[in-house]
Amino acid sequence: MYKSKLSALFLLAMLVAGPSFAQEYKIQPLDKDLNPIETPEEIAEKEYNFSDFDLDSALEIALNSNRSIKNAITNVEKADAAVWQARTAASAKVSAEVTQTKLEDGQQRGVKNATIDDVNGSHIRLTQPIYLGKADRAGITSARLGRDIAKSSQTLTKQNIVMAVSRAYYNWLYAREVENVGKMDLDLAQAHYDLVNKRYQAEQTSKYELLRADVRLAQYKSSYLSNKNDAVMAKLSLLKLLSLPMDTNLDTTAKLEIEELYPDVEEDLQNAIDLREDLKISRAQKKIAQQSLVSARSGGKPSVVLSAQWGYDKPSSRLASGRNADDTWNTTLALSMPICDASLTRSKVKNAKAGIKEAENNYEESVENTELEVYRAALSLQTAIEVLASQKENLKQAEETLRLAKVRYENGLFTQIDLFDAENAWSNAKLIYLQAIFNHHNARLAYQLAIGKLGRDIKGF
Repeated sequence: MYKSKLSALFLLAMLVAGPSFAQEYKIQPLDKDLNPIETPEEIAEKEYNFSDFDLDSALEIALNSNRSIKNAITNVEKADAAVWQARTAASAKVSAEVTQTKLEDGQQRGVKNATIDDVNGSHIRLTQPIYLGKADRAGITSARLGRDIAKSSQTLTKQNIVMAVSRAYYNWLYAREVENVGKMDLDLAQAHYDLVNKRYQAEQTSKYELLRADVRLAQYKSSYLSNKNDAVMAKLSLLKLLSLPMDTNLDTTAKLEIEELYPDVEEDLQNAIDLREDLKISRAQKKIAQQSLVSARSGGKPSVVLSAQWGYDKPSSRLASGRNADDTWNTTLALSMPICDASLTRSKVKNAKAGIKEAENNYEESVENTELEVYRAALSLQTAIEVLASQKENLKQAEETLRLAKVRYENGLFTQIDLFDAENAWSNAKLIYLQAIFNHHNARLAYQLAIGKLGRDIKGF
């Protein structure tokens, strides 16, 4: 009889708990096109083409392996758990209790003229809050807003990683291009030295001209070595950012080229207000502050809780029942109303109202900072576009000047110094043009980040 009662209690607890005992099924996540989303483990096993490494591959590796992003994902999971925890405040709670008590020999309990050595009891309790002054609802809403903040923080972290990786990748391309220019300068200096030396051996030029060519060759050797080291360091910085081994044989056929972007500042600014993750976070914080006021006010409101208990006692717990065993149950509806809390609720309400004002001020300041940031980024981008156009034209003129200088030097119309000047002018123009392209990339990335669009077109973002 006792075992059957205990089994019934256990079955009842399982039915009340419901989903917690249900089998969990793993569902394959799908993207918007209903294609299976690859797990980080599957992505880690991919073979990337490191001999022709492109920016898309770099971003894919970073978005799936960066530790900051992994921490942001963990924060979202914690925030989701906080939502479930907040829901428990207004949820029914069931507890079960089984007791076995050994009494001293000869003790009597509840049964006349009977000696009871053991006392057994089994109870199941149900507690259901009915009304908690809206504090429970405020807690759930705040937890959901906290989850939204965690998701926005995750997206913002991804955007910052995209920014850093893109800059590192373009810096690598820029350093490689500068290295190539240095190599061309070195080859030109070597060719001129060989030519001047040949003329010197034929007594067609002076020792001074030979020494001048020799000094120029030494200078370009030193400059090329420095450029080569810069390219290696740029590659190592990219590998470190991607958490790849430092000895990875990284190469690419990509060139530092222009990616045009012409901003529509007014339209982009309007979209940025809704798109930027930091503003989403600020708006969520405003709503959390409002929920804090609801929670604070609930301290002065009544609360209603329903509780019920059913159990089985052996011997019976009923007074003077004379029974050896018995079922017992009770139901309680409790109403609690605060009378005096020493102004605790009032102080909490006052503090919550101040928190709302602070959150509103912070949001307004964030909007103003966004406007300033967008205009500043747009101005920098426009300047970069204009500088790039002028340096492109300057490079064309330097190339034509160098071509004419070579023809005149070969025909004896230009001195060696004139040819050196033309070559130096071309080299400087090329370097300035490459710097202009690199600056344009930085300005473009900064503008896209300022308007909240950076990285959103990347697959798997």
